[in-house]
Amino acid sequence: METVKKFKLIRDIRAEITDPQRTFDDMAHQLNSIAQKYLGMDTLHLEFSFVNRRFIFLLAIMSTFLYADVESAVLAGDVGEVAYNIAVLGFGLQGFAKFDAYVYRKESMHTLVWQISAFLNKKKMFDGLNEIVTANVAIMVLLKRFYIGLYGFVFVSMSSFGLISSLSSGERQLSFGFQFSFLDTSNWVGYLATYIYQMAGILMVAISSCCNDILIVVLYITAMGMFDCMMFDLRELSKLSQMEKSSANKRIAEERIKSVIQQHQEVLEFLELSNETFSLYFLMSLVCMTAAIAILLVALVWNRWYAGLVICFAASSQIFALSLLGTLLLVKSEELIDEVYSITWYDMDLPVQRSLKLFLLMSQHVKEISYRFGVMNMETYVQSHKMIYSFFTMLVTAQE
Repeated sequence: METVKKFKLIRDIRAEITDPQRTFDDMAHQLNSIAQKYLGMDTLHLEFSFVNRRFIFLLAIMSTFLYADVESAVLAGDVGEVAYNIAVLGFGLQGFAKFDAYVYRKESMHTLVWQISAFLNKKKMFDGLNEIVTANVAIMVLLKRFYIGLYGFVFVSMSSFGLISSLSSGERQLSFGFQFSFLDTSNWVGYLATYIYQMAGILMVAISSCCNDILIVVLYITAMGMFDCMMFDLRELSKLSQMEKSSANKRIAEERIKSVIQQHQEVLEFLELSNETFSLYFLMSLVCMTAAIAILLVALVWNRWYAGLVICFAASSQIFALSLLGTLLLVKSEELIDEVYSITWYDMDLPVQRSLKLFLLMSQHVKEISYRFGVMNMETYVQSHKMIYSFFTMLVTAQE
């Protein structure tokens, strides 16, 4: 993270940010407006009702999407088509897992977003801390632009793929390999109806995935910023130990260590709430994406369906992004412990030494990104891909 903050692009974005809290609030309202306009969903207002036309339309699109995908898998003519449709089914089930966070746990989502805003508002008032939170918000802005560009490209490319293929081949082809059996795509009416339906589905998936990925990144970058603020306070505490042992400095030192302990409690509660909100989604992402890769390898080995490699890459990248966030968060926790050890505690008063000892014990309890049955980090990523590799070698051996 510290290396990323040194990039010129990050420095340019930091220069544009005059108020980190306002920048975040504008980002949150922008994402919320998009979700409200296209998905009928709202995170910032508890009184918002999901009984609206847009949300009902979203449910209809997702439900019929799963139906059409399963039906196409059953009626598929070769292994490649079956594997493709089952893999797409995994992405669809993962989408339904988002409802656990944004509908069932809406109150928790609302709390998390406004906790971020309150944290930024509190820290921006201090010069050293303002620099830290501004750098973290700059990373959020950069990643927001990246995800918007990425999913915008996905929507444009996927929506135009079928049309371009149809014009080049002279045959009516769709962007996705599934369709409703009761619609005859060999005539223009059935083809256009299916094509429009698929475009609506792609738009819904792109918008929901974009907003969701940005929000997850924002949550855990904020948690890392909380660790950075604690480490800043610990460094300031270490400086106090080298200053004159006046009653004013002793009082400041006691207040600062108490503030650090309170901040640590707050970040643990923040991470606990984040994990409770997204744990089912993380679990479904790990299971569905790992299964999708394994299933697509069947088509690759038995049917030489190399187009499935693109979907494999997308699924692997999604697991990688979540695992990387978990690893970066773990690194921040370890940096905090190192910062405590580096303090010249022996030059401090006894009450501060006792508080430091307590904080050192507290800092050993690391809160990682959880998917209910484990934690998301690079070790999890490697283990999942080792399983996939073992499955792949078994397929190759069986074919030979």
